[in-house]
This record gives sequence, structure tokens and C-alpha cells, in this order.
Amino acid sequence: MTERLPDSVAINAWIGTAPRSPLADKASRWGSGGGLPHSQQPMDLGAPADDTDWRSPDVGYGVLLRDDPEVPDQAKATGADAPEPIRELLAGRPGTVMLRWSPALDGSDQVLAPHRHLRRYFADGTFQDPSIGASAFGTGKGRLPRYILIVGGPDQVPWRLQYTLQTRHHVGRLPLAEDGLGHYVSALLHGFDGAEVDVRAPLQWTVSHPGDITADMRAVIADPLAGRLTDPQLPRYEHLTDGSATGAGLLDRLAATRPALVVTSSHGLAEGDHDTLRAGLGLPVDATRAPVPLDDLVAAVPGGAVWYSQACCSAGSDGASKYPGLLPAGPVLDTVENVAALGSTVAPAAVALLGRADPVRAVMGHVEPTFDWTLRDPHTGQGLAGLLVNALAANLHAGQPIGHAFKDYRSTVGALHSEWVEFYELLVNDHDTTVRPTLTRLRLTALDRQSLVLLGDPTVRLPELASAP
Repeated sequence: MTERLPDSVAINAWIGTAPRSPLADKASRWGSGGGLPHSQQPMDLGAPADDTDWRSPDVGYGVLLRDDPEVPDQAKATGADAPEPIRELLAGRPGTVMLRWSPALDGSDQVLAPHRHLRRYFADGTFQDPSIGASAFGTGKGRLPRYILIVGGPDQVPWRLQYTLQTRHHVGRLPLAEDGLGHYVSALLHGFDGAEVDVRAPLQWTVSHPGDITADMRAVIADPLAGRLTDPQLPRYEHLTDGSATGAGLLDRLAATRPALVVTSSHGLAEGDHDTLRAGLGLPVDATRAPVPLDDLVAAVPGGAVWYSQACCSAGSDGASKYPGLLPAGPVLDTVENVAALGSTVAPAAVALLGRADPVRAVMGHVEPTFDWTLRDPHTGQGLAGLLVNALAANLHAGQPIGHAFKDYRSTVGALHSEWVEFYELLVNDHDTTVRPTLTRLRLTALDRQSLVLLGDPTVRLPELASAP
């Protein structure tokens, strides 16, 4: 059966209204464009290593910095040129692999160029350029570590490299200046032992307005997650919904319960001119359609918490819009282009929370908006967030490292890419233009999935549930 495009789409951005848009006249052709990670295939054979053990040389942990041609290669091999907090991290985690990236590594400095290689320098002055997606995991030569911490903002190491890596690797990012970096690394090396958070008191905050994308997000993600978190092992779990999903309500319960896991679902603020937009980008918008104030939010989220924010731009912005040709002129296209005009940035709430004297463990959010079209199977209407719910509920509370907890969800990007390739071959080889709507849906869904990023170290875990009171 030939697939049909929807009549209109909505995004989870707030610009004073909830924007909705028809698709462009030739939106079906947009799906055959580029922008997806290149195909990646598992290479390991035999008994697999324990993927949760990042210290294992067959799994590995690495730190990725932007390559600086002015720095001697031997210094790059040891990390001697890294910021002081990263040198402390290397000392505290022996065996950490130093990785580098530069725009010229794949022979192109184009914004949308595919990222296929990283560079490893060695103490003897040699280097290798292992291939992303085709290299075995581990710390030995010719390998890439499974867990990778990117140090620097997306203006230094682009989001698209993080998207490509996280299809198979467990990837986080610290977009912090040296003081904030020092705070985070110190807490990481000490296991966030000063954090007073309650792992048995996860807090959900769900804004839902009838008839817009927030209602779909509640039905597909928030309510199924609430069903999983309503568990005897989590006796102090709370879910603020409807009239309780206010900014004041969120701030009050954050202070009163000090949850180890915070999950918010709402529109993300994307309103205002350039400077105003940047200052409030991605802030959750409450049931009264007011953004939660940045300073109050940063003060209220407890140190050592993990915050998952399902909202437009809750992780930041990318400097090149991927949606020309998909959307016609109108409020939705204006919104995504205004956000893209900010350049490659990280949302201010995430930066502040990670760089505080008592930092959070991690922030997870979206670089791009979420489209309502990508939330459900187009044929059955079934919600497509089961793996995301499982990551937040079961995997994190089982003590898995946060990078590993989302492994199955990340793998769906690769599956979508493979499905896209099959339909693209029908278009190119058989000139079957009826597959164009399917290509558009698959491309949009893959881009949506890949734009969920981890800010923080991928090895952090929630406190042990078994030993919590």
C-alpha cells in the first residue's frame, strides 16, 4: 500500500502559540535527501564483553577533543594539551583513550559532510584514523572505545559527529568552560558522593494541552512511563499532570523530594529574537503556557540528578536547518530556522546544571524539535516510544550506565537507516516514485531519534536502588 504524507505536522516548540504547518508541495522528495548516519555494522565475533563494564579493555572509555594542528602529536597522545580537569580525569581513569576530531579528517569541512573517522595519536609519534562503525570496541590499536566523552561545545565538535557515534557507541558531552568542567569532573571522580538525591522518588512533570503535540507526547511517552514508574520499589514516585503541571509545582516538588530522576514533557521555549531566544532556549513551558524561569530551575534541580527533558531544543540548537523542502513558509519553518540561526549551541539550562558546584549527573534532551508525525506507527497508530520508556524506567533503575541504558533506543536509528536504504534503492534503481512519502517519514523519524543527546559523562549511573532506604 502506497504511503501518504500527513496533512500537517506540529512540533513541540512554544513561540507564544503551538505551531502547526502543512507540508511543502514537494515534501515527499525531501525524504530522499542526505543527513542520516552512514551504515554501521557490528564487527565483533565470539563471546561479547560486558558492555556495562567501561573499564574493560574490550569495551573501553575515551575522551574526544577537537584536534589542534599546533599541538605536538606526543602531547595529543597523552592529553597533555587538554584542560586541567580533563588531565585530572585521565589520571583518575587510567587506560582512557585520547581521541581527536577535526573538520579536515574526512577530507571536507562542509557542515553536512559525513563523519566517518576519528584520530588516535600514539606516544611513538604515529597515529591511526579508525573508522566509526567499522572498528572493534576496546582500547587497543585499531579499536575505538565503546564509551566516549566529547569535551567541548558543538561549535568545537559538531552535533552530527555525536549523532553518528551514538548509533553504536555510548556517547556524552561536556560543553563546559574550565571552572564548570572542574566541578563536573571532580564530582564524577568522587562518584557524586556528596549528592543527596532519592532514587526511590522519581519525579515526572507532564504538560498536556488537548489537540496539540503535548497530548500526543503524554499518550505515547509520559503515560506509559508513569505506568512503569508506579512500582513498589519506587514508593515516593510522583507525577504532576494537568493543573498541577505548573512551574511553581515543579520547583516545589524538586526542592521537597530531591528526586534522582526528573522527567519533564512539554513544549520547549523557542520564542523571541536572537538574544532572547538564546537566553531561554528549550526551557520547559508549563500548563499555564509560561516558561519555567531559568535561574529558579537551575537552583531547584538537585545535584546528582538525571534530568530527561522531552521538549523542543532542550539540549540546544544546530547551525544548519535540515528541513528546507519539507516545510513551506510559515510558523513551523520560521521556528526551526530561527533556532538554527543561533548556530550550534547548548541550551542554557543544561550548561548551568552541569557546571554548577554541585552538578547534575546528566541532562538528556533534543537538539531539534520533535514532530508529532514521528511518535506513532503510520499504519497501526501504535506509539513508538517503548524502548525510550524502558531505558528511563527499567535500565536506569537497574544501575546501568546511562550511555548503555539507551543502547536499544539508539539502535533504532541504524534500523531506520537500513529501511531507508531499501526504499531509496527502489526509487533509484526501479524509478518507483511511490516510495517517496515513505522515504520522507523514515528520514524525519531517524533525524528525530538521533537528535536525542546525552550531556554529561556516559558512564554515570543512578544511585543503587537495592541499598536505598
